[in-house]
Amino acid sequence: MPVQVQLAKWGNSLGLRVPRDVAARLGLKEGARVDIETLDDGRMVVTRSRRRFTLDELLAGMKPEREHSLEDDSPKGEEII
Repeated sequence: MPVQVQLAKWGNSLGLRVPRDVAARLGLKEGARVDIETLDDGRMVVTRSRRRFTLDELLAGMKPEREHSLEDDSPKGEEII
């Protein structure tokens, strides 16, 4: 069931308030990121963004015991240095 909300001026942009029950159903909290796309028929689709990890977060799980051995093909042809 659609929920009608009103846009409000927010700096030089327009803000869209998400009602509490809608946010709760989608698991959205303050500071959550969403993606907005517009469709040719005039609709706007707002989707919860996938989590984006920082490099520090990705590297935090790197431990020597978890490192994979490098696999490399042997030289083919005349590329031997």
